[in-house]
Amino acid sequence: MGEVTIALPGEPTTMDPHVYSDFIGVMIWRWSYDTLLTSETGTGKLAPWLAERWEKLNPKAYKFWLRKGVKFTDGSPLTAAAVKYSFDRVMDPALKSWQRPFWRDFDRIEVLDDHTFIFHSKVSDNALPLRLTRWGFIMSQGTKGMERADISRNTFGAGPYILKAWTKGQKMVFEANPNWWANRLYPKRPKTIILRRIPESITRVKALLAGEVDVIMRVESQLIPQIQESAEARVETVPAIRIAFLTFVTTHGGPFADQKVRLAVNYAVDMESMRKTLVKDLVDPFGQLIHPWNYVGYSPNKTWYGYDLAKAKALMKESSYANGFKATLYATSGRYPADREVCEAVSGMVKKIGVDLACRAMTYALWAKVRKNYQEGKTKDPAMFSQAYGGAGGDPTMILRATSSCGGHSSNHCFKDLDAAIDKAVATVDLEEQQLAYEKVTDIMKEKAMHKILWKLRDVYASRKRVEFKPRQDETLFPWEIVVK
Repeated sequence: MGEVTIALPGEPTTMDPHVYSDFIGVMIWRWSYDTLLTSETGTGKLAPWLAERWEKLNPKAYKFWLRKGVKFTDGSPLTAAAVKYSFDRVMDPALKSWQRPFWRDFDRIEVLDDHTFIFHSKVSDNALPLRLTRWGFIMSQGTKGMERADISRNTFGAGPYILKAWTKGQKMVFEANPNWWANRLYPKRPKTIILRRIPESITRVKALLAGEVDVIMRVESQLIPQIQESAEARVETVPAIRIAFLTFVTTHGGPFADQKVRLAVNYAVDMESMRKTLVKDLVDPFGQLIHPWNYVGYSPNKTWYGYDLAKAKALMKESSYANGFKATLYATSGRYPADREVCEAVSGMVKKIGVDLACRAMTYALWAKVRKNYQEGKTKDPAMFSQAYGGAGGDPTMILRATSSCGGHSSNHCFKDLDAAIDKAVATVDLEEQQLAYEKVTDIMKEKAMHKILWKLRDVYASRKRVEFKPRQDETLFPWEIVVK
């Protein structure tokens, strides 16, 4: 019991769990909205949650059995109809959900009775159970017809905590749900959770050491010794699901629509020197967008383009922009390890091949708004984006569709042949054949030089010794697993 304060680099854009898909939102929505399945802390093993059990009926259909007696915080029962309502809401075009591409192959929820339903997909979906550990937040049907502004600032789930107060940009206060179905499993969970938004890593560390907060994440490498020297705090580094990369805007023509320009930039960026000098022990070298923890698709033999300045200069001379050009690299600031510094370093590197790349580092909210303007065609100037994307529950389809496909919420590309290759990989039933199909997708992405893969992140958490806290492997934080000593 008691109170625990958690400091994160940001806060959710909204508490409506069906609209956006940023990692902080995914983490915090789970505090109030349960998913059908979960993954165990420490092992990542697939486990029951709202659904007690499930069965694969055929490649396109799974049957689920819900727990009985679960209630939403508005007092209504959690039923199969609520599951159907939640998925139909995400898929409603009027909502303009960023999550729709994750469910592109969703067909329908067939309600059998209050506690059983069949999830139908348009094609084979081997990854559905994994996806349901991270997505598919179940919301009360009482929100039907409610103003979206009301849904965005309140919570209507059946999860462990209820949002009680929110001072935008500063803090959120959650109180334990006294009727949560899993209270018996976590009898010592904190009664109150305070989330503080502290963008700067050094400020989060100072707050931890001063006893103002109990748990922080995204500790920069140079700050780790301060925590290790403290008698009141501990620090732990764990492997993570997020892959950092640079991506090009190719949908509006211009220099980055030229494959040779994209290749030139790939060869001009020296990621190894940045890794050694800027991010140090917080990342691992990597050469693809498919994470090794995905159930299929990762290949240890895949590599990306390395540093070769001579080749980069030669490619620029062969391109349609031999005399160079001006562009902008948009990056977040304080969200990922050394994100601003990496932006500035890349800007300096590509000047050597004639690209005058202005670095603009900003808050994630502004960064997302700029990206959306490019996606909607409101802005068409030559641009790149520095971003990092998570493994999304072990399903490679989600990162590929989100970052690289036509209409992906984090994509500024539209290559029909790539989309067709992704669709083919998704629909492949045999796992060995599916592995080869996903490897083909990676090959196409590399051939097109759609991105510049940088590295795979590690997560660094720190906590006060007054709490028992075990970092998770999937960039989420479950406060109901924290115990105040």
